Amino acid sequence: MFVIQMDDLNVLHHRCLLNLRRRIRDIGDGRPAQERYMRLQKDGDTLSYQGNSEEVGCYVAGHPLSKGNCYFEVTIVDTGVRGTIAVGLVPKFYRLDHQPGWLPYSVAYHADNGKLYNGNPVGQQFGPKCARSDRIGCGIHSENIEAGLTTVFFTKNGKEVGSVEVPASAEGLFPAVGMHSMGEEVKVDLQAEWFLEEDDSMMMVDSHEDDWGRLYDVRVSGT
Repeated sequence: MFVIQMDDLNVLHHRCLLNLRRRIRDIGDGRPAQERYMRLQKDGDTLSYQGNSEEVGCYVAGHPLSKGNCYFEVTIVDTGVRGTIAVGLVPKFYRLDHQPGWLPYSVAYHADNGKLYNGNPVGQQFGPKCARSDRIGCGIHSENIEAGLTTVFFTKNGKEVGSVEVPASAEGLFPAVGMHSMGEEVKVDLQAEWFLEEDDSMMMVDSHEDDWGRLYDVRVSGT
């Protein structure tokens, strides 16, 4: 006799509900998106810190990343006093008095120390520090609905730094920027595109193939 356990039903129900919410999210409900920010001044695509260096200023975009728009970039215009600029993804109603990555279900790459903050105020070493004119990118490689995970990756000046799996969210993950010291300023490009560069190992293979080809020509022609 075939018996379905309640735990299995609960998991199946959760997956179906998550998938349905994602479909609704991707279609949209016709209402204008509301971006949110606090202790920041916004002038077009430029954000500048307006706090007293003791309180965090945070910006959250109006739309989450999706398959059709899976990447965004932030260019550092000025690092200000400390360069405490964070770029990442957060839930829709993330608290604006916290840096992205500090609270659960958020993740961010911090420019001042090169650390990754993954739902925790304690970061882990992740990549290089970032300075003025550097571009920090953040995107989604894939969403594994079955496992309830999303793979988030970060770039510096167009080159991938690394990736991490985070819990999937029915509402999606929203681009976010945090700042925490006087003089910090960035430009945000929510329509940025990123293409995976040719892998170095493939370039090495191509180089070796060229070498073998030249060696073969020498053996055949004697020149």
